[in-house]
Amino acid sequence: MGLGEGRKRGFAVLAITMGVCLTSSCVSMAPPIPPEGDDWRTLRRIDLPAELVRAAWTEESYLSEGHPVQFGRTSIQLQPSGAARKSIVKATNNASNGLLIDNLTCYNAVRGTGKCALLLDPPNRCYLSVYAKSGASESEPFESSDSFDVSCPAYLTLGR
Repeated sequence: MGLGEGRKRGFAVLAITMGVCLTSSCVSMAPPIPPEGDDWRTLRRIDLPAELVRAAWTEESYLSEGHPVQFGRTSIQLQPSGAARKSIVKATNNASNGLLIDNLTCYNAVRGTGKCALLLDPPNRCYLSVYAKSGASESEPFESSDSFDVSCPAYLTLGR
């Protein structure tokens, strides 16, 4: 018994001197493993426009084809790969250095399904714009939009 306890104590002392944490509370202190992709704050205008493959907030919270992301009661989806116009990331037309992720689809139980876009505005301001149709037919333009503050993604994976 004494030898076994000594080994355990020796391991604990060795682990502490090497900086290894032995408790479950240390798991939350570890830095998160970054999702695959580029930090959207470092993208240049020459990199854009580009097809959006994935927007990742965390490893568990990401937007990709077949995997929607949810903000409140609104679900956001990418356009399917067979769609005529895919979801793209482009520079904004105004003077800011923001990025617009265009041609997304949003669903809310009250509003139904409609077009939406994410505006990523450096350093850490992001908005979801949900467009309202001016008419009943698909060919009529979208007239107005509601804009909501949302958390910013950490990384974007763009098509090559």
